Amino acid sequence: MDNLYDIIIADDHEIVRQGIKFTLENKIEFHIKDEASSYAELLLKLEKDSYDILILDLNLGDNSGIDTISELHSIYPSMKILVLSMYPEDPYALQSIKAGAKGYVSKGSISDELSQALEALIKGLIYIKEELLDDLPLDVKLEEQTPINPLETLSSREYEVFSLLSEGLAYKDIAQQMGLSPKTVSTYRSRILEKLSLSNTNQLIQYALANKLGKI
Repeated sequence: MDNLYDIIIADDHEIVRQGIKFTLENKIEFHIKDEASSYAELLLKLEKDSYDILILDLNLGDNSGIDTISELHSIYPSMKILVLSMYPEDPYALQSIKAGAKGYVSKGSISDELSQALEALIKGLIYIKEELLDDLPLDVKLEEQTPINPLETLSSREYEVFSLLSEGLAYKDIAQQMGLSPKTVSTYRSRILEKLSLSNTNQLIQYALANKLGKI
């Protein structure tokens, strides 16, 4: 089964990046696609490729702080940012969420919380310590827990499969075009149908036609 969500890690400590990869190595739905050791390197890679999730150190050596989150969120609004920081959750977690991050995990809790945080993000939820949830602005909670557009819950590759399915292409043709196995394409289709609350491919095609989506 192919991975579904592409992740880039931005942290200036190699041991932290290795720790993240080790923690997620058995999570087949997450793919560590790339990593960056500085903000400058991160920007270069974001310009050249697309990612579903950014795991971001709040204290990168060449650019640090909450403003970094705001800048990245404004440039790449569809990429979910999970902050991984040595700083305590209070007050940095709330500041990070208000700046555009979708989650905040302390570096001391990587092994216990990272997978939970990522799973929350792909469901459209915000992840922070439970005791801080009540302090979130109401509009932030509603926005993340009830996505306005179901397509926003699709990963970049899920949307590509959605687009090709909407053209009426067969599994084997999509698999060949994307370099995947037909079984993996079928897995993508099942997840897409579930996320869009559809029952079959015909409904998916009608959904795309009605909303002028995909490559039709």
